[in-house]
Amino acid sequence: MRGPARLIRRPPSRFRTRVLSVGPIPPEWGGRLRGGVSRFNATLLEQFRTRPWRHRIEPLGVLIPPPQRVKRWRAKKGCPLPVFMQPEEGRPRRFTGILMDELAADVVLLNNLAAFNGARYARVQSQVAPQVPIVAVVHEWRAIRAKVDEERRLRYLRAAQLGLDSVAAVTFPSEHTSRLGREELGLRYPQRSQVIPNPLQEAFVDPAIEIGGERRGVAFVGSFNDRKNPIALIEAAAESGFELTMQGRGPLEAELRERVAELGIEERVIFPPYVEPPGHVAAVIDVMRSSELVCLPSLSESFGLVQIEALATGTPVAAFGPTFEEIQERMGTDIGEPIWEGTAEEIAAAIERIRARSFDRAKLRRRALQRFSPTTVAAEYARLLRAVARNATPKREGAL
Repeated sequence: MRGPARLIRRPPSRFRTRVLSVGPIPPEWGGRLRGGVSRFNATLLEQFRTRPWRHRIEPLGVLIPPPQRVKRWRAKKGCPLPVFMQPEEGRPRRFTGILMDELAADVVLLNNLAAFNGARYARVQSQVAPQVPIVAVVHEWRAIRAKVDEERRLRYLRAAQLGLDSVAAVTFPSEHTSRLGREELGLRYPQRSQVIPNPLQEAFVDPAIEIGGERRGVAFVGSFNDRKNPIALIEAAAESGFELTMQGRGPLEAELRERVAELGIEERVIFPPYVEPPGHVAAVIDVMRSSELVCLPSLSESFGLVQIEALATGTPVAAFGPTFEEIQERMGTDIGEPIWEGTAEEIAAAIERIRARSFDRAKLRRRALQRFSPTTVAAEYARLLRAVARNATPKREGAL
């Protein structure tokens, strides 16, 4: 839902870079997807919209790339920015060319280049509006790496490379994600490539969050799927005897509950009831700030948003090693323990090491907000967008 209307003073147009964002929007803006990409898109756009003097970015709106569609009346009611969609029978090149001429954007921010639709959009725009540069975001490579069928994997891989060849700059949420594309997938990046971490949600920046008080047990926050490796954490709980809160939903839920019963640890493992948005985020914050630590024993991650959310509640983490190390380096302080293999034995040992030492919880929260706040991350994106727009070919005559 939109917040109360307030007057936003904007710098003169000559100091503003006009940006069109391409990607999904979250349900509260009228979208359909609740994932990290829609949240990322909305968080950045809200920063650009409400802090124009700080970022000097003018968001023109959001283009929902086909085939995803949203109900126009719902988006008009919920989204604080214009939403554009290609007509159902429209031609992508014609629609994109007309839209670029009408909006006169200085630069486009393209979400999810590694997905097939994102890569296709980059190619189309580069053909019909080459004067408008694209800054693309690779949120993760799972759309390619998870493909079992080799023919489909190669098709997605080729699409990603053509997309990368069509953009002026590309960003990654972590060095780990950047390395995967180069070293495992063999992709070539444009000359301007940069790592910019994902931002915290605004709810985690709320000064009213209380991080003191009693803390007990370990929390898991995430989807119950094989990649997140929750079964190993449950087995670690059986081995070490700690209390465990499993905050999430997913295809493995029934299997996880059965395993808890088999191990005889029902009294120490809690599955909290699901809370519908918008109350979901508040429920997650409550679980994190009342736990000794948050454990995320994933077998792969592109960044680790839950890690920085936990740290923003003053809670140390045991988490996927490559991105854990990057977050710890950016934080500049001890944040917990990395997990490399994801076995129950390794997880149990990491948890015991964290529980054996003390953490300055106020410092963890302060550093997380300094390094990963929406304002901090949006400022990094704003600098990149402005730099790319400055180096772009001048617009064609006749653009509005």
